[in-house]
Amino acid sequence: MEAVEVINLTKNYGKVIALDDISFKVKKGSICGILGPNGSGKTTTIKSICNLIIPDGGKIKVYGKDNEKSTNRISAVFEGSRNLYWRLTPKENLRYFAGIRGLGGKTLERDIDLLLDRFNLADKRNVMVNNLSRGMQQKVAIAMTLICNTDVILLDEPTLGLDVQSQMDIKNVLKDITSDSDKTILLSTHDMNLVQSVCDDVVILNKGKIVAMDNMRNLLDMFKTMTYEIVLSEDVTEERKKLLMELGYDFYFINGSKIEIDILDLQDIYTIIEALKSINVLIKEIKQNDVNFERVYLNFTGAGEGDLIG
Repeated sequence: MEAVEVINLTKNYGKVIALDDISFKVKKGSICGILGPNGSGKTTTIKSICNLIIPDGGKIKVYGKDNEKSTNRISAVFEGSRNLYWRLTPKENLRYFAGIRGLGGKTLERDIDLLLDRFNLADKRNVMVNNLSRGMQQKVAIAMTLICNTDVILLDEPTLGLDVQSQMDIKNVLKDITSDSDKTILLSTHDMNLVQSVCDDVVILNKGKIVAMDNMRNLLDMFKTMTYEIVLSEDVTEERKKLLMELGYDFYFINGSKIEIDILDLQDIYTIIEALKSINVLIKEIKQNDVNFERVYLNFTGAGEGDLIG
């Protein structure tokens, strides 16, 4: 069953086309990533689904009903710091937002304590949100969507600006939400590691249009070339980079002494080795890597050829 269905959605801001007749479905109990460069329409899509933006055309259905009639089945966290009341504690925030949904009583208090434990926030339950770290604030915001007990959760850039440990915590929580609670999550993000780790399906937007849409495995398989990482004994100069690019392969220069190359034929690796020898670059190590979703994304959006975005 589809939890969310977007049908021929369009939205213009003056002469700017934010969404150009996009359609996609999100299965119940799955995590769907919405990706794209800045200005591609990700946030407009998320805000349209939760009825904060009225589209110019198309329909959005949540569990088969028009989204304006299904707002009680949706909760959302948007990028930035406007999701919580900063002068309330985590416990008070969860109690307040649950109360808006008509929830209360001893069961609610028990559920709040369980959620704070789950997010490793039990010792911060009575600290004002204003005094918490950015990572803790984001975890409180996501916990708020869970205490509201909605079927669909929308997350806009949930890991933006967070430290590595907070990113890992949120990644693990997102996996748990769908497996334990049968919730459906849509997230817009630039975090390729998050997408590859948690998403079942992916929609890639570019300039308001869908340029790719499939499950994660199929998208990776579309670029199932052999990816080799070559560690060199010294940094590659700009002059040598130009010589390598003349070979006709797409080299990705990770840093001064490491490159990645995608090849279709195993024999190509020997050609590349000989090319490196011909410009007096010594090889320390060669290994085959898994397909990187960031590379898949760059191929679809046409960005960053020859350079890997870090």
